[in-house]
Amino acid sequence: MRIAYAGTPEFAVPALQALAASGHQVLAVISQPDRRIGRGQKLGFSPVKQAALDLGLPVLQPSNINSEESLAQLKALDLDLMVVAAYGQLFSNDLLTLPRHGCINIHASLLPRWRGASPIHHAILADDHETGISIMQMVKRMDAGAVWAMGSCAITSTDNSQTLHDKLLPLCGPLLLQAIERVTGLDATPIDQGEDDAVYCGKMKKEDGLVDWALPASEIERRQRAYYPWPGCYTVLGSQRLSLTQVSVAASVRTQQSEVSAGTILGAGAEGILVQTGEQCLRILELVPAGKKQMTAAQFAHSRSLQGESLGDV
Repeated sequence: MRIAYAGTPEFAVPALQALAASGHQVLAVISQPDRRIGRGQKLGFSPVKQAALDLGLPVLQPSNINSEESLAQLKALDLDLMVVAAYGQLFSNDLLTLPRHGCINIHASLLPRWRGASPIHHAILADDHETGISIMQMVKRMDAGAVWAMGSCAITSTDNSQTLHDKLLPLCGPLLLQAIERVTGLDATPIDQGEDDAVYCGKMKKEDGLVDWALPASEIERRQRAYYPWPGCYTVLGSQRLSLTQVSVAASVRTQQSEVSAGTILGAGAEGILVQTGEQCLRILELVPAGKKQMTAAQFAHSRSLQGESLGDV
């Protein structure tokens, strides 16, 4: 098949590599324009662009993939199919219908659950026990198209967004090739998602990571895992921002006070920093103080008197 592949981040790389090795003609790889990164503000390639160059594939980087110039360029390729994986721009109807078999998308959830921009984060936030990869036909409505192939993986109690992302990557390539076979099969039809069980999730924002200590410890713990490595889970001690990189739920602690406010530090030592929440307690195990390297909570607490201090808003 004559295929174009559109993607940008690391998530989209394994499927591109599998496609390139499959025997299909990858006529173009489309990725977001180069961005300036780091302190030196040098132009950096996206992971997909770098992978395409390593594979010797031609790369296109339109600022607007729906522009007349971009559409003309893609139309000239006489495409059978376009594969999309976390590309980063919405597609117009003209683009969706340009290839003979339309466009298919690699999505990181078991559709129709978690349509939208942050399915991995939300699967952890919701305490789901499994998630997966869905290969769907792209339509104008976000992630609502019929599904050509699907595969699942378990979510463990220790998974964060990075580890779950990494567990999903090996599913992408085989499922994509399976989906392409079905797209071109005369007797193959995709499975309609339906709408009854559809759940949407929006983009993550940096401020989502601010800890609300009035929440139950179990929910804060899930948020810490869901928000790692981005947008990160953080709190403030006095004027110092602390990024929480590892936490655990702890049993409630009896205190002499009849009521202890959420966010109060109940103790700090070799086992970490114990904090009262809205329900049970949370133990901070590892953290990153602003401007410093990651350390254990015990290292941070060394030579400090933290008991009775309050963690709170910015």
